[in-house]
Parts: sequence; C-alpha cells; structure tokens
Amino acid sequence: MTDTLNGNKKILEAKSELDKALKRFATDYKNCSGERQCISAIIGDIKSDHTNILNTLNEVLKQEHEDHDFFRNSNLKLDYRATVENFVPISLMLINAINKVATKNGLREVKLKQQSYDTIQRFINTFSAAEIKEDIENQFKNEDISVTNEKFKKTMKGKLITLQLWLGIPLLLICGAAILFGVKLIDSTFNGIQLIFLKAFMALTISIVASSLIEGNATIKWTMQKGLAVRAVGWVAVFLLLYFLNPASPGDVH
Repeated sequence: MTDTLNGNKKILEAKSELDKALKRFATDYKNCSGERQCISAIIGDIKSDHTNILNTLNEVLKQEHEDHDFFRNSNLKLDYRATVENFVPISLMLINAINKVATKNGLREVKLKQQSYDTIQRFINTFSAAEIKEDIENQFKNEDISVTNEKFKKTMKGKLITLQLWLGIPLLLICGAAILFGVKLIDSTFNGIQLIFLKAFMALTISIVASSLIEGNATIKWTMQKGLAVRAVGWVAVFLLLYFLNPASPGDVH
C-alpha cells in the first residue's frame, strides 16, 4: 500500500499549504490597509493553494483507482469517500469567502474551471450515498459549477480478476474432483503422463485463483540449468512455484 500512503501524503501536504495561507490571510489582509493590489495578491496566493489541493485530489483519486480499483478495495474507497465528502463543502465555502472579499474591495471574483471537480464528481456519483450526492450536486449548482453524471468504471485489472475467478474456481473444482475420484472413475491408477498433466493443471488453476485474490505481485527467477534461466512475474511465477517446488514428484505418488 505504498502508493496509497504516497497519495494521502500528497493530499495532506497540499492541505497543509492551504491551511498556512488561510492562517496568514487575516494578518496579511489587515496589513494591506485596503490597497487593492495587495489584497489581490493575497487572494491569488490562496487561490493558487486551493487549486493545488484540488488538482492533487483529482489526480490521486484517478491514480488510486487505476492502481487498486475502488470496486475491489472497500476500505480504500471508504477512506477517500470521507476525504472527498469533507473537502467539497469546505472548498466551495472557501471560494465563496474569497469572492466576498474580492467583491467588497472591487476586485474580480475567482472563477473555477468547469472541469476542476470532474474526477471528484465521478467519485461521488459512483460511491457516495444518494442523499449526499444530491446535496453536493446542489452545492455545485449554487456556485454555477457544471455537474457531470459520469461514474467510475471497473479498471481492466478489476475485470481481469473477475474473469480469473469465474474461470479459475470451476477449473479448481474439476481438478479437485479428478484428484479425489479420478482413480475410481477410470478404475486404474494414474500413469506418469496423467500425473504430470494433473499436477500442471492443478498448479495452473491454483495460480489463477490465488493471483486474483492476493494483493501484490510474485516474481521468480528459475535457473533450469547452467546458461538457461527463466524469469516470470504474476500468476506465471505462482504456477512455476507450485509446479516445481513441492515435496513429491509424479513418480513418488501412488
């Protein structure tokens, strides 16, 4: 979960910079003594820090979904849902407050780009409760920010994992049935070729299912003989480990 920690760290760092700017604002505003250019500069600083945290949150949400798929990681999804649902009202209130100060001093209001909240809105549309989603949509509309109906979709990784489970579990059951009842069914012990095939089939099905359920990525470098090495990643690595590293070879099984 190193990527997730980095994502949270980026958000916290951006939030920290915004908090510092807000703490300075009252003092700086007072020191400006009504000078419009000075007030415009401190408003610009806060706008810049706000845009930074806004962009950071959008980028982190997009990257986290690509890397971990929120549909598969409910704890991760809930963590970011709390962050997003807390951030949006504060963000809009801040822009409102800045614009009140700007209007009071005859300055141009801060206008956000229409796509500023796109990824955040897609996250809310997909994972927030209906009443919260409706409330936040109304807040966006009140601030003349366009609302998108787009949602997050399962990543290719998530779709592949679903396919692996649908394919792997039935094959694993077939493999188990062959081990338990195969000898009775054919009314004979397995010969060497049959055992090798069964062993390979079992390793393949276990590796497909295991790689879809276990987070992370296995890597193996297998030296078969001098000058001949095989390097494998993912479920292929799991397959090689299961096939070659086990206590019994087919000839030892009776």
